[in-house]
Amino acid sequence: MPLDVPTDTGRKPIKCRTAFVVVQHENGEWEAVSDLSTAVNPEHTASVIEMKFGASEVVSDIEASKQAAITAHQLMAVTAQMQQAAQHQSLADRLKL
Repeated sequence: MPLDVPTDTGRKPIKCRTAFVVVQHENGEWEAVSDLSTAVNPEHTASVIEMKFGASEVVSDIEASKQAAITAHQLMAVTAQMQQAAQHQSLADRLKL
């Protein structure tokens, strides 16, 4: 059963440099949301274990995305090198004729 989360708690806003919310979707996926105006309707109050695991999952996803971008960049560079080598080889083969 979702919690009835009040929109105005009467608390003063927390002054901070930046903020985000980590949510676990109903399918179990974790997501960091930087738009704090996004409404959330949690089923229950997060436990410390959930906070730790959720933050860890978000960090892991960020690292995986970073690695994927590095790998894609490296593959593009290798592909360009291979294309250039093939062009040189083709030119060398034509010159031998």
